[in-house]
Amino acid sequence: AGTTYIFSKGGGQITYTWPPNDRPSTRADRLAIGFSTVQKEAVLVRVDSSTGLGDYLELHIHQGKIGVKFNVGTDDISIEEINAIINDGKYHVVRFTRSGGNATLQVDNWPIIERYPAGNNDNERLAIARQRIPYRLGRVVDEWLLDKGRQLTIFNSQATIKIGGKERGHPFQGQLSGLYYNGLKVLNMAAENDANIVIEGNVRLVGEVPSSMTTESTATAMQSEMSTSVIETTTTLATSTARRGKTP
Repeated sequence: AGTTYIFSKGGGQITYTWPPNDRPSTRADRLAIGFSTVQKEAVLVRVDSSTGLGDYLELHIHQGKIGVKFNVGTDDISIEEINAIINDGKYHVVRFTRSGGNATLQVDNWPIIERYPAGNNDNERLAIARQRIPYRLGRVVDEWLLDKGRQLTIFNSQATIKIGGKERGHPFQGQLSGLYYNGLKVLNMAAENDANIVIEGNVRLVGEVPSSMTTESTATAMQSEMSTSVIETTTTLATSTARRGKTP
């Protein structure tokens, strides 16, 4: 199950902070983690963008169900597994992928849940507006709209990964194992005293825990299950690009 930490009563937190000049902006994300708990409410993992940007991704337990909520520039988008019982104290693995505003979630061997945000009337309004835009400005407007749409699929300037949910008011209690996020094995890094990681509160390392499922193997399996479009869009963008289109 990979490196395992126990979060005990009162909660704790493991925080990974990207160096300021190395904060990734991503069009797609992959998260996998193993856990065991009996809680009905808890935040397991939260990734936040740089201060003031407001993009985030949060893996949580709400009313005893595991789910993910994220925002990459428009509205909060949620995806939840309502059928699997996950707060039974047994070991479970959850895998999440995001591509733009689309997302998938899988718990253990349950069917993969897909979430595709519904379209809106923007295209109809745009078609009407375009008739009134002077021809010479059409290309400029099209480029601006394309850039705006592109920005609203990007998780901009990721700054921190916080594990344990202590500061979110719902501290996790139980075991977390083998966290994988976009190539970073954060719990492994914590066990190796990585300089970018701070551990606080009631958290302790317990090492390897035997399990039939591992987040590493399931993350690999998940790659083959993901559509090629998701894999193709898993490109890290330069963070020097301005955050255009995120605010009116």
